Amino acid sequence: MPDEVAGELGRAARGGAIALIGLIASAIFGFLTRAIVGRVYGPEQYGVYNLAFTVFTITLIVVMMGFPMGMQRQVSYFLSKKPEKVKELIGTALTLILITSTLGMVVLEVLRGALPKYIGGDGLLKELLEILAISLPISATLSVLISISQGFKRVREYTIYGKIIAPLLYTLLIALTGVILNMPIHYIVGAYVISQGITLTLVIRDLKVAGILPGKPYFSGRMARAIVLFSIPLMMSGIINLVMTWTDTLMLGHYLSSDIVGIYNAAAPLARFIPVFLSAMTVIYNPIVTRFYTEGRVQEISEFYSAITKWILLLTFPLFLLLFTYPKAVITALFGVKYVEAWKPLMVLSAGFLVHSIVGPNGLTLISIGKPSKEMTGNLLGAIINVVLNTTLIPLYGMMGASIATASAYVVANVYKLSVLRRYGISPFSASYTKTLILGTVITAVALTTSTSNIFIALGLTGVFTIGFYALCLITGTFEQRDIEIIRIASERFNLNLERVITLMEKLERK
Repeated sequence: MPDEVAGELGRAARGGAIALIGLIASAIFGFLTRAIVGRVYGPEQYGVYNLAFTVFTITLIVVMMGFPMGMQRQVSYFLSKKPEKVKELIGTALTLILITSTLGMVVLEVLRGALPKYIGGDGLLKELLEILAISLPISATLSVLISISQGFKRVREYTIYGKIIAPLLYTLLIALTGVILNMPIHYIVGAYVISQGITLTLVIRDLKVAGILPGKPYFSGRMARAIVLFSIPLMMSGIINLVMTWTDTLMLGHYLSSDIVGIYNAAAPLARFIPVFLSAMTVIYNPIVTRFYTEGRVQEISEFYSAITKWILLLTFPLFLLLFTYPKAVITALFGVKYVEAWKPLMVLSAGFLVHSIVGPNGLTLISIGKPSKEMTGNLLGAIINVVLNTTLIPLYGMMGASIATASAYVVANVYKLSVLRRYGISPFSASYTKTLILGTVITAVALTTSTSNIFIALGLTGVFTIGFYALCLITGTFEQRDIEIIRIASERFNLNLERVITLMEKLERK
């Protein structure tokens, strides 16, 4: 591996380690939030709560116009090619997002009264959307500012503010309003708006201190056109991806009832946490690959992509194993026995999101090499299959039908994106990575022969099987020199004494 690729891999590993802390914290707060709302307000109101945030999230993606992903790439590109235009780029993007998010707030206010007729939720959904509409400009601006900071290869705003402070504030406010004061669920949604506003204020302050935000307003029509033209495929891809993500929840609300939506959403957010390591390891992936691409270094892109993907699998495996093998224990521990019906959907969704993780950041790679339309096409294929299968399977199989549809959609989308990347000579599948996948499959099959509904036993068994998996990877020599370098970087970063492990890995790697 070239020295520069190894160096960027080290940078990604360090950034990923920091981002992972934030993602884990965010997940913990997210689970606490959902557990509190689910337990305090019951499956029916919890179902409406999820419907409201689904509609809000879809609206948010539309008004952001693909800027969060596009600005990471555009900032990195301009820093390399036209650094004098970066301030103009940032100022124009922020002006555009303020305009679109304000328009989105007005549209959501106008349409919220008609939505319950199509997705359920009755009057409560209308009332919750009225509160959430206020957060559109706040949340959109916050998301774009964080993506701009990532373009500068900064992880502070993404981790500290986006993944720790915002969810922590929301969790604390929910505990106050929902548990201590026992207030209506409307106040829970209001707490979200407040937490987003506070976080946005803090991010603006930090980026001003760092000199990233322009000192005066900027708007360039030519720059606006360039931003929008690049971001439109990303916006469409984001909308399509949301359709793929939230079709199951919306269609369950349409065909069945709010309480079924609530039960199903004990499983869905757990499974959607499986790609956490994919998110962590790729927090600064886009600007790194973009630079390789601008320099015409396709081989380095493939090596970097492959190394990142292998570590995503190694880190993801324990979480997948826990959710896939012991779903009853996990759901009962987090949400209570009222939600245990969701254990089979949790297994299906976990398998789907594992596939999404083990193929690595294929969508980000397509965006980084200037092919956002291909990324959009992959998501479109997945969304079409998701809608068709949900429409067909939910009336027949309920929650299981929804989970099968969603898992299938992710598989199809990722297979398409991989096939496109292969045409450009980019693939994550090396011989050692394929061997690692086989070992993980064997360990999972063995783990499925065990069963427990006790969360502590489940955690213990998961630990045993995970150690077995890592031991087999070590013994069979699946760790390459670049993997050893990542472990060395991690040991230095966190002051861990791993020299014996590294020495053993080097001996086995040379065999």
